[in-house]
Amino acid sequence: MSNYEHMIISAERYALGRMTYIVSLTVNYILKEIEEDKLSDECLSVIRDDIKQAKSYGMEVDKKQWIKLLNRIEEVI
Repeated sequence: MSNYEHMIISAERYALGRMTYIVSLTVNYILKEIEEDKLSDECLSVIRDDIKQAKSYGMEVDKKQWIKLLNRIEEVI
């Protein structure tokens, strides 16, 4: 994986479980990168596994964001 992809994973891991604006900002950024085909399947697999293994998604609104991202990742890989 590229350094860029490692930074994306780092941002995702920081935001996962938070209850602030950073969740939607991070999810929307990753979704954009998926649409522009900038993330490898390996990177997306790591993000998918992180989301599936999360102990908390934050508030319900945050959970919806993470599930939206998870569903899109599963469509792509």
